[in-house]
Amino acid sequence: MDNKRRVRPVIGNKRPPVNQSNYQRRPQSRPRRDNPNFNNRVNETNKVNKTYQNTNNFNPSFQEPKVTSSEAISKPPSKNRLLRLLLSILAVILALIILIIVYAKFSNLNPDLSGNIGLYNISSNAAAVASSHRIANIAVFGVDGRSDVEGDRSDTIIIGSADFEHNKLKVTSLMRDTYVEIADEDFFDKLNAAYTNGGPEESVKTINLNFDTAITDYVVFDFVALVHMVNSVGGVEINITDEDELYWLNQYLMDVNDKVGTADPEVTGIGPQLLTGSQALAYARIRYVGNGDFERTQRQRNVLAQVVAKVSAMNPIQQLNLIRSVLPFIKTSLRTSEIIKLALNFILMSNREIQQSRLPTDEYQSTGYLDDVSYVFPNTLVDNIVEWYHFVYEINYTPSETAREISEEIEETWY
Repeated sequence: MDNKRRVRPVIGNKRPPVNQSNYQRRPQSRPRRDNPNFNNRVNETNKVNKTYQNTNNFNPSFQEPKVTSSEAISKPPSKNRLLRLLLSILAVILALIILIIVYAKFSNLNPDLSGNIGLYNISSNAAAVASSHRIANIAVFGVDGRSDVEGDRSDTIIIGSADFEHNKLKVTSLMRDTYVEIADEDFFDKLNAAYTNGGPEESVKTINLNFDTAITDYVVFDFVALVHMVNSVGGVEINITDEDELYWLNQYLMDVNDKVGTADPEVTGIGPQLLTGSQALAYARIRYVGNGDFERTQRQRNVLAQVVAKVSAMNPIQQLNLIRSVLPFIKTSLRTSEIIKLALNFILMSNREIQQSRLPTDEYQSTGYLDDVSYVFPNTLVDNIVEWYHFVYEINYTPSETAREISEEIEETWY
């Protein structure tokens, strides 16, 4: 009989029953106790059990396992560590504050002007004075900005001086009808004609040429900017002197509301009044009460002085936020770093006394007509220059040769 396994064929999906007698069971191999491998396995098992029992019993000689660096990081920091971290942060903040103060206090507000003398019509005399003093002079132009008025006119011309030596803010109005030589044009005209001809750049050069200043930067604002600025400080308190001034304020207010898109109510009384932005703008535009344009410039300075006083009363965070909110409404030649430097110096000023002046001054000016056009004539221009330097720098100044020549030409024309 053949001992080979027989495999029955699979028919379809059914497998025929298996004859168990045809298969032989494979014997299971079991270790015998007399086998040395069996004894080794038993010994290893006993060792493991003993180790487990020892770890669950108290052992005086037992040592805790070492903590890894990752495990140490996961532990909560101690109070001493938190204190050291806090002190380190405070030290860094204090060092930054000290650096900011040193940068603001001792950095030069007027860098070397030698390269800008010809570009901005700055005399060597004016450049020397500006470079040796911590006083920043910026030209400020208020333009009409109305869509129904042809061309831009600088209705407001001011030199804003931040005197960080004497902790004073000084505002000098320049009469827009002042008879001056227009820079790069070689002819005389009203001061505000320079803005019409060449914008703020030509206006700055014209101011430097005639008044012997060393100005390189400017700020331009229109009606909307002034309204926003006054509203941002909560309005300004202005003394309405009489019924005539009140009447013309409300007359101008109708035009301002129409052009700016506001609906501010009329001012109802004389005396100290809290004015909104549009009301303050209408007040600053009055020119038919009192001494015409002379009192008009005084009203402009009154509004500006009130704004500066309110800004001075703010805390540093409020001041910086105000600057950020006003910047989109103005045009300026100042770089961001220069604005930050001036703002920091302003915040660090201890007094911020506000002083006002005007050019030409009452003492050194006269009015008249040339070819049926009214002008304000500086009498003399040299005297006005000396007065301005005494007001802003508080020094005795000798005007440049160019300024003296222009002054003589104005005298020959008018006197």
